[in-house]
Amino acid sequence: MRRGKDAVSGWELEVYERDLALTETFTIATVSWDVATNIFVRVRYGGEEGIGEVSPDQRAGDSPAATLEALSRIDPEGLGDPFDLEAILEQLPASPARCALDIALHDLAGQLAELSVAQLLGVAGRRIPPTSVTVPIAGVDAMVARAQRLGDHPCLKLKVGFDGDVDVVAAIRGRYSGRIRVDANEGWSADEAIERLRALERFDIELCEQPIPRGNFDDLTRVTEATSIPVFADEDVTTSEDVARLSGVVDGVNLKLRKTGGIREALRAIATARAVGLKLMLGCDLTSGVSATAEASVAALVDHVDIDGPLLLAEDPHPGVGYDRGVVSLPRGPGLGVRR
Repeated sequence: MRRGKDAVSGWELEVYERDLALTETFTIATVSWDVATNIFVRVRYGGEEGIGEVSPDQRAGDSPAATLEALSRIDPEGLGDPFDLEAILEQLPASPARCALDIALHDLAGQLAELSVAQLLGVAGRRIPPTSVTVPIAGVDAMVARAQRLGDHPCLKLKVGFDGDVDVVAAIRGRYSGRIRVDANEGWSADEAIERLRALERFDIELCEQPIPRGNFDDLTRVTEATSIPVFADEDVTTSEDVARLSGVVDGVNLKLRKTGGIREALRAIATARAVGLKLMLGCDLTSGVSATAEASVAALVDHVDIDGPLLLAEDPHPGVGYDRGVVSLPRGPGLGVRR
């Protein structure tokens, strides 16, 4: 552990914005992206550096500018002991800003301790569930063609929530025999969700994410009870408190580090879900290997994984986690092990 004389040197904090171009337009039920505007954080202490990343979601009221502003108010010297990874929970609320800083601090602690983040968390060597790869909304032929190109992957996530989505799923199921998940991203009303999920049941759908707009727990309960397809909350869940409130409403929750505000609260949310009997999925945003590797470092604790962000980029500036037809592997080296 490198905590000798150098460890008394002060903290440094660098925050910057970077645009990441996508390989193709990424469309969900409510919005499209050609570029992801992400915030990166670098923290330095004791001669080592940690890097973090987040992709703020404007649908949730966040923005790159607000995230930059929140991080600019952090006093680096107030970060204290680099191994006090809980301290950040007292400095920032669950937010994209805390997520980026939390990831960077975990990376830094791993660098200082000469351990991977997975080792720090006590999950090194455990099996990571295969990740799904997303088929965004496009024309029918384009969605079917993308699914066919991904035919050797064990699991696809199809974006739905548009007119004709059941027919698209049917067309893809006719050409793809692996596991299929669907994600409506709040794109259906409750009645539409019930109708379409019942129509989708014959296609052996593994789960459905967030079928209706957030904040409607009574309707969400009704949808969950009306279909045999497991329903997972996404936009409705941020922290462990939300997980507890969703007990009896849905079958599972999709956690994202951006929503929980990083790894520390994600661990609490995972424990809460286990305690109340909810299944767990770990999701992602349009991010580089920095965020994806942080996600993969905790992914052994969940049931389902969707961390394909770097696969959607034209170029990944910080390669880390590896992909082989849905099999996720962590890079070697301390901390996150990503290219800096």
